[in-house]
Amino acid sequence: MARKHPDYPDKPPIWAEARALEASIRAIRRAQGKKNPEDFPAGSPECTAAMDEFVRDVCRALEIDINTLGKDSGDF
Repeated sequence: MARKHPDYPDKPPIWAEARALEASIRAIRRAQGKKNPEDFPAGSPECTAAMDEFVRDVCRALEIDINTLGKDSGDF
């Protein structure tokens, strides 16, 4: 089960959108039979691998090419 995060009423609407995206990704992964990071002990290799997979799933949902993250595109 996911950790309970505190409510932050003073946060901008994007905070709620981010939380909804996280919850959606967790539910989709669970429906696909995949584990989420909280299913493993914190700091374990399995938890780290699940976190990496989770980030990839978030990037996929946002249509972000994870292989280009952190690379200077020179577009700025």
